[in-house]
Amino acid sequence: MKSENNNTAEPTLLFIPDISGFTKFVHETEVSHSEHIIKELLETLIDANEMDLEISEIEGDAILFYRKGRKPTAAETLAQVQRMYTKFHACLRKYDTQRICQCGACVNANSLSLKFIIHYGNISISQVKNRSKLFGKDLIVAHRLMKNDVSIEEYALITNQLMNACSTWVEVDQIAWEKPNKGVGEYDFGSITYCYLSLTPLEPHIPQPVIEDFTPDPKMLSILEVEEIVNAPIELVFDVISDTNAKHLWVLHVKGSDKTNGKITKNGSTHRCIMNEDETDPFITSHSFKISKDHITWVDTNHTGGTNLVITLRRIGNRLTRVHFNVFLKLNPIQKIIFNLFKKKDLTAFFGGSLKRLNEYCTTLDKEGIGHSSGILLEPAESAIMESEA
Repeated sequence: MKSENNNTAEPTLLFIPDISGFTKFVHETEVSHSEHIIKELLETLIDANEMDLEISEIEGDAILFYRKGRKPTAAETLAQVQRMYTKFHACLRKYDTQRICQCGACVNANSLSLKFIIHYGNISISQVKNRSKLFGKDLIVAHRLMKNDVSIEEYALITNQLMNACSTWVEVDQIAWEKPNKGVGEYDFGSITYCYLSLTPLEPHIPQPVIEDFTPDPKMLSILEVEEIVNAPIELVFDVISDTNAKHLWVLHVKGSDKTNGKITKNGSTHRCIMNEDETDPFITSHSFKISKDHITWVDTNHTGGTNLVITLRRIGNRLTRVHFNVFLKLNPIQKIIFNLFKKKDLTAFFGGSLKRLNEYCTTLDKEGIGHSSGILLEPAESAIMESEA
């Protein structure tokens, strides 16, 4: 592996946002969904970078940001903390309002928290391929500080080494959202003094999620209905149909999906079915989910074609599910006549053929005893029930 070394240590800002509760979140809940949620949160933190920070590593639950050269001021550092904190929790709040999955990872995602370790010191950098690898004692200091004696859950910890390096840090008491607390950590390489601020006072700055209105147009008319008995449990059938990344497995003429807004199905999931690879490909939002043990309905709104597809699943046996599609379109009387004469037959064949492929796919999965990769859980996980009752 080719690497280019820069052995000259330079003054460097180390800025580490760390998602707390990650280990328990991964080991005690569904791994697949927890990975998707953590990935989305890490991407949110990266998108919130306004200090021209560079990424050295993503270490599971934390991002090692750094910036060489210009010393950060207290104002820009605290502003960066506030922006990442509010974006992080806004993402969690929005997810909590949109989620439909009842697995432990999805139910307990809003219990995740955030802390920051911010340090300044001499760091050398090696280029390994296209990645920058940091080295030096001060990198060790920053990592060791992630284990400290601060008792509060969410905080920003700033070392004296950074405050002493920049004269404007004398203003921190005046510009911070609260008076900083002082602390000291004893490590094998010596003592590290720091200050820390609770992030709780920033909570009022977290925006409330916007609840999107997906109410269908009442003037839409039902133009066709098709249904199929699928030889698989309702949970598996729902998992397949609602998965925005799996349309090519059963929908006729679909090659794949893109423009999705997350791996986990939620109220407001979006995708584009890649069919012709042009502007005619349908862009769809899934919404208005109503879920009970034996009856599930939701709507797929096709923004490109101007249609609403109401999907209804009914459990009719231990391993039998009735799938019903009802297509709505806004048509005047003349347009309805034209549709019935020239388009209804082909569209009915499209949806009917797709349902037959759905039956084949779900039946095979069920016979082989394997689930679908999406893994949406309709009933609350036992761990989630126990935690809510505690």
